[in-house]
Amino acid sequence: MTSRHLELAPFDLNNFDTLASWITDERAQAVWSASTFPYPLSREDLEDHLTLCRSDGPHRELLMAVEPDSGKMVGVFSLKRVDSLGRTGHLSMIMVSPDVRGKGVGAAMVKAALKRGFDIKGYRRMQLYVFDFNTAAKTCYTACGLINEGPGNVPMNYKGETWIVEVMGVSRNQVKGDRTP
Repeated sequence: MTSRHLELAPFDLNNFDTLASWITDERAQAVWSASTFPYPLSREDLEDHLTLCRSDGPHRELLMAVEPDSGKMVGVFSLKRVDSLGRTGHLSMIMVSPDVRGKGVGAAMVKAALKRGFDIKGYRRMQLYVFDFNTAAKTCYTACGLINEGPGNVPMNYKGETWIVEVMGVSRNQVKGDRTP
């Protein structure tokens, strides 16, 4: 993929098989969803999540990043409001297709997500959680302007391991220049 421009669209359940194919094992799914879903990811569980998104709309959405030329889904993420005043948005369940990892697609998707949060949703601040061992993701998020704010309050336990969650965030006024992807 040579283009760094991505279009965002509501996740289409017709892309379930593609998303499921990106999840190579139980640990990968736990890292992606922070154990939101039982393994293996099922169509029904994702459908339930989409129903939750619709019932909480417009405050919660599962979006997909699409390569404009091919129409191919290359990433997914969730965006939700986390405070009652609508000032803070939270990105989660961020995943990029294994076919395009390391090619700038993750950064393009995160920048598009930030742009949506700031310019369309009107958030003043955007944040996300990332496991401390996920250095590739942290590098990507830092390149997009998010600042590591340190450990979150609650670690996650996975099969006897304790995973430290770090908070990364950025305020609208910290974003430099044009936020277009």
